[in-house]
Amino acid sequence: MIVRPLNKIIFLLSFLSSLNGHCDTLDYYHIYLNDSLIGQFNSVAKNPSIYIKLSELKKNDIITVRYVTDNPCTDCIYVLSVFLEVMEKTPEAESTEISGAMSIPIKELLYFQKKYEIYKFPFVYHIRTDNLINKYWINLFELIFI
Repeated sequence: MIVRPLNKIIFLLSFLSSLNGHCDTLDYYHIYLNDSLIGQFNSVAKNPSIYIKLSELKKNDIITVRYVTDNPCTDCIYVLSVFLEVMEKTPEAESTEISGAMSIPIKELLYFQKKYEIYKFPFVYHIRTDNLINKYWINLFELIFI
């Protein structure tokens, strides 16, 4: 069988383009303070920050994150955590739904703010499997009290 040079070139170009390809979908997440949308980002956002005036917060306020992915994990728990370097358990919320709402009460953040004078709260997203392995740690955003 004789392979024409043009067919070789077409095959080579299609092979090389597949090596450089990428998917066109992105994970994205929305952040709410109570029922008000305060941030929208996707998985390629670089160090997004949300600023909230400390004087405008109430103890019954809630921060809610909806993280939406097109790569669902079966039998996994989706976790939203506040990552602080303190010797106490930090705020965390869980959902078993793929794009379920995960909420953290502001009063939990205010506790750390008052006790340790913390004003920056990094929020991370990860997935916990049945055997308690955490995977896919993603830095979502930093909530900053001003």
